[in-house]
Amino acid sequence: MSESKESSPKKLNRSTAALVGLAVVFLIALLVNFVVDRISFRADLTEYGVYTLSEGTSNILSRLETPVELRYYVTDDSKVMSPSERTRARRVSDLLAEFARNAPTKEIEFTNEAGEFEKKRTKMLTVKKLNPEPNTDAEDSAMIDGLQAGVSGETNNELYFGIAIQCLDAVEALPFIPAKPETILEYDLARAISSVHGGKTKKIVIMSGMPLAGGFGGNFQAPPQQPWMFYELLSKDYEVEQIPSTTPQIPDGTTTLIVVHPFDITDEGQFAIDQYLLKGGNVIAFVDPNFFYARAMAQGQPQMPGMPPQGGPGPSSDLDKLFKAWGVKYDMNRVLADLDFGSEIIRRGNFSPTFLTLTREALGSDPKDVGLNDPMTSMLNQLNMLTPGAFEVAPPAGIQVDNLILSSVNNELVGSSDADPTAEGGSDRIRENFQAHGKRRPMVVRLSGEFATAFPEGDPAKKVAEETPAEGEKKEGEEAKKEGEKKEADTSLKKATAPGRVLLIADTDFIYDANVVRRNQIPGLNMVIPEMLNENLTLVQNAAEQMSGDPDLINVRSRTGVSRPFTKQNEWYRQAQQKYSAEVQEFSKKAKEAEAKLNEIVQKTPENIDQALLSPEVQAELKKLKEDEIDFRRRERELQKEVTREFRQKLATYKFGNTLIMPLLVIISGIVIAILRRRTIAAR
Repeated sequence: MSESKESSPKKLNRSTAALVGLAVVFLIALLVNFVVDRISFRADLTEYGVYTLSEGTSNILSRLETPVELRYYVTDDSKVMSPSERTRARRVSDLLAEFARNAPTKEIEFTNEAGEFEKKRTKMLTVKKLNPEPNTDAEDSAMIDGLQAGVSGETNNELYFGIAIQCLDAVEALPFIPAKPETILEYDLARAISSVHGGKTKKIVIMSGMPLAGGFGGNFQAPPQQPWMFYELLSKDYEVEQIPSTTPQIPDGTTTLIVVHPFDITDEGQFAIDQYLLKGGNVIAFVDPNFFYARAMAQGQPQMPGMPPQGGPGPSSDLDKLFKAWGVKYDMNRVLADLDFGSEIIRRGNFSPTFLTLTREALGSDPKDVGLNDPMTSMLNQLNMLTPGAFEVAPPAGIQVDNLILSSVNNELVGSSDADPTAEGGSDRIRENFQAHGKRRPMVVRLSGEFATAFPEGDPAKKVAEETPAEGEKKEGEEAKKEGEKKEADTSLKKATAPGRVLLIADTDFIYDANVVRRNQIPGLNMVIPEMLNENLTLVQNAAEQMSGDPDLINVRSRTGVSRPFTKQNEWYRQAQQKYSAEVQEFSKKAKEAEAKLNEIVQKTPENIDQALLSPEVQAELKKLKEDEIDFRRRERELQKEVTREFRQKLATYKFGNTLIMPLLVIISGIVIAILRRRTIAAR
């Protein structure tokens, strides 16, 4: 019996077993970490699928017929990059791996070393990661691809962080990847892949009297102007050309015509648009009753001393003859004010009803509304319009109207003098006298169908020439015959030969740089990275691509911005403004009554105004007015405190509710599960 005990294996004590267990767990953790590190796996749990490739990107990749290589240059060194930058670099690597994983494998024909054609299954998109350390082939390759070393914003070390996209001989570079959402980088990559694979095959013509393409701005002492950002973005994907608003004919091969603030357009220019549209053309037109930044554009021009700003564009624009033929009613002297979409401005923290921040509610109120379903607008979240106009369309037969962006029902058309929120008292006057229209007004409208000409009498240039004969010339005999032949020779179109499309946007500030983009300088690089302030240019690019480009890019770009505005907070601010507006209106009424009384007293003694002003009656009125003003200012301070207190109470309630509800649900769920388990065990 003792022998059997001695022959049995010796058991480990508890301490040794625990240490062995910890060592095994540690080894398993290392093994799992090693395996997971080698596998690019991501689970996208975000509401909008931010980390999942869009359908548009998948479609672009599926169409690849020629291999595309992505060269990812990153200085992957912990001594150079900060931990947050290395994390961002890893996210970019994961995104590139997602691109490669979604790219198809196709059988393509190539030439071998013997000069013979062979077929081979090839991945249509590959990713190559390079670490361009100093004096290496990788650094030389980065320079050849057009990349430059930047400076880390956290460690101040020089580093590379960019991507080159190549297909055959076509190369496009993303020189430096800023800290921005993956969805924006997805669009940049998808656009670059589409560009190097297919090339610029479409032509966009921009008609405007403003220097949208940059260059010399009229002032020899000022540096050349930068192109507008929307012009730069379109130039990446299309052949872009600018023509003046007086051009009598649109260039051949134009896929889409963009008309920007035609303040100086002539009848000949409108006739050119008309004839282009009747041939089945695509037109995007920006008109404006009050181009807010027109004054800013005039400031760069040479000015006359003592004169108002010279050289800038006119503040309002119209396409009167075309609008009449299209059934579009538009007032070039009236600005749309909207209390629901008004934006907060710096001065006194007030909301301006003519500076609009448009959320998804502007796309429509019914799930079936066009704005909520059309690819051009369906995924937009925030747009900004400054002193815009509005349209009212009664289309002729055969023309379809789609209202894509609309105001709220709480809107009114106001004069341009009160529309400027920088003007003293303008916003207050709008709120005091506001009368809501009660119906939504469209600000972005699309017309489509077979249009009729706006010039049934033909080319207006020829008509002018016919109506102004040379001095002493008589239209008799042979001359009358020649005139008849001229009229017969009119070859202008009177009706459409193919369906056309028109997109109308009642705001030029909609694409002005100061309203849409912030240009950020990258440290250590002579390079500017644009940061979009809203999705205005997204809509413009979507429209250009819907009419003339790759529609799949609309799907990719439209998800680049996910805005979660504090709509409830904005609603509280608007309520506060209404309270404040009532107080202002009451005080203004009293001030006007007092002013009327003073004028009445002064008019009784017009020969001695100074004596009248010093009279006891006038002094009493002035004293009363001063007391009313002091009382108003005191009431204003009390109201502000009351509004602030009410706002903080509401905010605290919401925060408390959001913070408390989830823990309570977890606790209640735990208690319910515990009770059910106890009952189950007791039943056994």
